[in-house]
This record gives sequence, structure tokens and C-alpha cells, in this order.
Amino acid sequence: MFIIELIRWLFGYINFRAFEGFPDRFINLCTKNQIPLWNIKNVGGRLSASTTIQGYLNIRECAKKSGMKVRVVEKKGLIFFLKKHKKRVGIVIGASICVVIFTILSQFVWNISVVGNDTLETDFILSAFEDYGIKVGARITKEQMQNASEKAVIDIEKLSWATINQKGTVLVIEVREKVDAPEMYDNSKPTNVIAKEDGLILSLDILYGNAEAKVGSAVTKGDLLISGIAKHPDGSESLIHADGHIKALVKKKNVSDTKSFNCYNLTTESKRKSLFFFGVKIPFGKKVPNTFYSLHNSFLESDEMLLPLGIITEYGAEYSSEKCELSETMQNKIALYDNALYVRELLDYCDIKTSSVTAKTTEYGQEYSFFAECEQEIGVLQEIYVEKTNDIA
Repeated sequence: MFIIELIRWLFGYINFRAFEGFPDRFINLCTKNQIPLWNIKNVGGRLSASTTIQGYLNIRECAKKSGMKVRVVEKKGLIFFLKKHKKRVGIVIGASICVVIFTILSQFVWNISVVGNDTLETDFILSAFEDYGIKVGARITKEQMQNASEKAVIDIEKLSWATINQKGTVLVIEVREKVDAPEMYDNSKPTNVIAKEDGLILSLDILYGNAEAKVGSAVTKGDLLISGIAKHPDGSESLIHADGHIKALVKKKNVSDTKSFNCYNLTTESKRKSLFFFGVKIPFGKKVPNTFYSLHNSFLESDEMLLPLGIITEYGAEYSSEKCELSETMQNKIALYDNALYVRELLDYCDIKTSSVTAKTTEYGQEYSFFAECEQEIGVLQEIYVEKTNDIA
């Protein structure tokens, strides 16, 4: 888009308005006669648009046939600029040099971003692509982008797909990470099913094996729930892969510790601005502390094109910490938040039946305890290991 605007500016164009008559017929006639129009706006029958110098010379016939009257609003472009400043040679030369430099620099990449990564760090991906020649300040061809994408998929184990899209002077690296294959269920090994937590058995659904627990019985962590030793009518035994679903009522407890907290006091705060000029960073002022560091970039833009000129602002701060006493109100808030996080974790794997919160005062402050009774699966597979013996004849 920027290149098109630059070409129009170099050759010159005219902004005009047209009124009265039939605007739709006027636009159709211009299209039929291959007269380029852009930035077209039609408000209440009053038309405004832009066209080339030659286009404006040919537009009058279309206006006459459609009953429209046209008027020049503004003349834009290098040819009009030179005409206006023909006596100021320095300005003309300077402007021409700027246009040339700007045109050359628009062919280079001045910003690179990464999208689609979840576990892979953006900096890691940018570093890898930099090794392939994809970096800020470089002129990059489509072939280079294609080769870099293919190399990245080969070299970076977690990537399944990568591509690079260019928007003006901005490159967008799109990636897709590999999805781990689901773990295969191996039912060939002999197993028992044991309790992974203490609880009261609510239901038993035996798929394979012999039940060693009953509904209503209390079990402790590690107790045998389903045996993988199968007994046969002839009195013989064999090992099988026991499996099933056992639900139990399990008691949960979470204690919120609000007695040991650090308070942070701001000791140093500063910021530094730097001029980013065509890939070169020129800082003004001392380096900011990086204990707590943030960065803000502000670059010039033209449509989808990011220009290599802007301001980088760095913010830094340092804090001192010390143990502090919390008010009862603050302790309540912290406990409430901590218990909310705990409940959120519980809901991922159990159904909370009852819950309660108690508070007691200690020498350190308030102590909050969260109690709950949850219905959940407590069975877990435990492989049966058979010791091999060598019989000596």
C-alpha cells in the first residue's frame, strides 16, 4: 500500500470534488474509460475523489455526459512540490534525497513479530530465525523466507509448521507447535488398583479383577481396591490387568498462611528515552535498573508499514522488602483469594459436597482453614512385578 502511495506522489495526483448531475453514472463512465479513481466518497450527491494528472484531464468528458461539475480541491505530489519550490534548490534537493532514502529503506525489514507459539519463547524463535538471516535491518526475499521456514521446522523439534508473511517493512512469523501423541493405554501388564487417598467408598465399577473393598468401607492411601490375581475354578491363579472406577468421599483441607508476608517499598524509579534511527539505538541518559523493567516502543507508521524511526522508552524500578504485619481485613482478603484458588483446583477433578471455613488467632495473626468433602476417583493402577527364578534341574 505504501509503495502505491509513493508512486502516486512521485507522479503527482489531484484531489477533486464533483457535484450536481448523476454521481453513479459519472463513476461508471470513469471506470469504462479506464480513468483511475480512489478515496471515493459520496455524501448527499456531492462526490469527492482522487485521480492522476492525466486522469483529471480526461475526466471532464465523463462529467459532461453525467451532468456533473468538477473542481480541483488540492494538487499533491513531487511535480507540484518542485513547481512550488523551484527557486529553493536546497529544499528540492533535500526532499529528493529523502524520497530516495525512504524508497530504499522501505525495501528492508524493520520489525519482526511471532504468532502461534504457546510453549516456545518468542525470543527463542526470533534467535533461531536470525541464524537463518531473518533479522531486523535485512533485505529479505521470498526465497529466503521459504528456506528459513523449512529449516525452522527441521531444527526446532517442537515446531510442526512455520511460515513468514510480509506486510510492508514488518515480518510476521507464524508457527504451529507439535501436539504430543496421547499416551497409549497398555493393558498387557498385570496390575492392581490401589487407593491414592484416604476416603469412604461410594461406588465400585469393576472392569477386570476381583473387588477387595466394599461400598461404605473406609480405605486409606495404598489400600488394595481391585486385585489383579485372578482365581480359577480349578484352584489355579493367574495375573491379569485389573481395572475399574472407584469413587469415594474424600476429606480436603487447605490452611492459608497469612503470617509471613513481605512488603515492598519503592527505592529507585527512572526512565530513559532512546532514538531508534534506521536500526541504530541512540540512548539519552543513564541506564535504568532492571529489577523491574518494562519497555515501550513508539514507531512511525504508514498504513501497514512500520518505519525505522521512533522512540524507545525504558522504565526501571528497584524495591526494598521487609516483613510486615497485615491488618485483619487484609488477612481476610488473602485467605479468601487463596481458598478460591484451592477450590478452583479441586473442581478440576472432584465434586465438592460440603465445605466450611474456620479461623483462629495465633501468635502470628489469623490462621484460616478450608475444609471440604469431595466425591472423586481414588483408584490408581499399580503394576504387579513378578520375580523370575531359574529352576536348577
